Amino acid sequence: MKSIITGILAAVAIALCAALVLDTEFQVSATKHFQTESVRL
Repeated sequence: MKSIITGILAAVAIALCAALVLDTEFQVSATKHFQTESVRL
């Protein structure tokens, strides 16, 4: 029983860290992604 709870807590911690990294580093909003010096979409 103790190992199941530990596994669940580890999975939740990994998911939260992955969500934080994806939101701050990899995903870019469409306005920033498609904006260049000469053209704005």
